[in-house]
Amino acid sequence: MDLFLKNSSFCKKIFVAVGVSVFALSFAFFVKAQTTNLPDVKNDFVLEPGKVEIFANPGESITKSITVTNRASSEVSFKVEVEDFVGSMNQDQAVILLGDEESPYSFKGNVVPDIKSFSLVSNGSISIPIKINVPANAQPGGFYTSVLVSNAPSVDAGGQSSEVQGQTKIISRVGTLFFIRVNGVATESGALEDIRVISPTVDIPDLYKFNILFKNDGNVHLVPYGWVTVKDMFGKMMIKIPVDAYFAMPKSIRYREVEWKAPFLFGRFEATAEINRGYGSNLVDTKTVAFWVIPWKIAAIAIAVILVIVLGLYFFFKKFKFVSKDEQQPPII
Repeated sequence: MDLFLKNSSFCKKIFVAVGVSVFALSFAFFVKAQTTNLPDVKNDFVLEPGKVEIFANPGESITKSITVTNRASSEVSFKVEVEDFVGSMNQDQAVILLGDEESPYSFKGNVVPDIKSFSLVSNGSISIPIKINVPANAQPGGFYTSVLVSNAPSVDAGGQSSEVQGQTKIISRVGTLFFIRVNGVATESGALEDIRVISPTVDIPDLYKFNILFKNDGNVHLVPYGWVTVKDMFGKMMIKIPVDAYFAMPKSIRYREVEWKAPFLFGRFEATAEINRGYGSNLVDTKTVAFWVIPWKIAAIAIAVILVIVLGLYFFFKKFKFVSKDEQQPPII
């Protein structure tokens, strides 16, 4: 009790610091909880499908269709363009549109939309035929082109656009990717490069994400697929997460993210990716990553307990002085 009274100012400082920390954390979570959801606004248009895959022979012509639906509240004008696209080395960007440039796998001169511009009333829809003409001398392999649809600024009854009136107008472009495979012998080559773990955030504390990196070295796109298996420190399987088939462009790296809504975790874990390359006879690559999970609440409690013990021992030994038995005996006179 004497020790506590003598150091009461120190204890008050500790209590004040803890109180301020708790208040700050509580306020942060309160502000986060007060975030309001924005209404579901559909002032846009929809293009379907997002991807078309075609297998064709040299000299063959094939027609596919895309559908555009106007979900704006008024009539909108649209235009149709054709651009090549290539794969990317950026994990946040699956493909790169090339504009007027041509890719090594260009086919935009052979992908012909039936119309180049049109208008749709509110909730109106149109189906546009797209003709794919494969040259007779086309080499076997993969060719990649996109058909892009973009909206134009709206026009009022007086013939003035929203841009002229000084209003803000967002022009959107949406594309359908055309994967064209000319039949014949091609170079199929790819493999799983890595698997990475993305830790949960404060917003979603129990959501783990696994990034799967697949590299395509060939000249045609590949469609890898597989599983991610998570095991605990004792080797017991906790979950097997499917990795749905996805495309990987030639001469590029493609990241695929899978999510795991995990239960309470503590300790060391291993995640193993088993990815089928999407060609050949059951070619499967395997990569494993280990990771530790130490919940911050448990870590904070452990640190606090250790801190209290250390401070207690410090003040205890500072308060009391220990002497040997010989020093305790009175001197002989």
